[in-house]
Amino acid sequence: MTIFRCQSCRRELPREGIKYVVEVRSFADFDGYLEEYPGDIDDGLEELLDAMENIDPCTMEDDVYMEHTYIVCKSCRDRFARDPFHTETFAEAEEIAKGTLH
Repeated sequence: MTIFRCQSCRRELPREGIKYVVEVRSFADFDGYLEEYPGDIDDGLEELLDAMENIDPCTMEDDVYMEHTYIVCKSCRDRFARDPFHTETFAEAEEIAKGTLH
C-alpha cells in the first residue's frame, strides 16, 4: 500500500483525506528592451549560437521556464498561500537578532 506524504512537512496524508496540489511556474520576463550590439550583428549571432551548442538543452530550458507540482497537507498549503517566500521567518530572525553583537 502506498503511503502519501506531504512534500513539505512529510506528514502522512490519509488515503481518503484531503490533499492539496500546489503548482509553481516561473518563466523569464522580457522588458522589451534590447541592448545595442557594439559590433557586427552577424558575428554576435554566430557567437551566441556557438555558446548555445555547449550548453545542455535542459539547463537552457530551465533558465527560461520551470514548473514544479507538490502534494501538500492543508496546513502547509495555507502557510504557502500566506507566505510563499518565508518572509515571516526572516522578519522574526531580524527581531531576534536586534541588539546582539556579531
